[in-house]
Amino acid sequence: MASKQYKQLGCLDVNPQGGCAFEVRAESEEEVMRMVGEHAKRVHNISSPPPDLTAKIKGSIKIVTVNV
Repeated sequence: MASKQYKQLGCLDVNPQGGCAFEVRAESEEEVMRMVGEHAKRVHNISSPPPDLTAKIKGSIKIVTVNV
């Protein structure tokens, strides 16, 4: 079985007390940020996150290894 590395981020990684179980996994940071942006608009009514939140989001992205 082969393994592959992905970038992963969940709302709880950014705000552990937030209660939102959203989680995304993608091959690139750009794709993670795109999906997180869509989620933030739809669910959290954040259309344009401030720079400090964007930095916190990017800093919370983890690299995970998945067996494929």
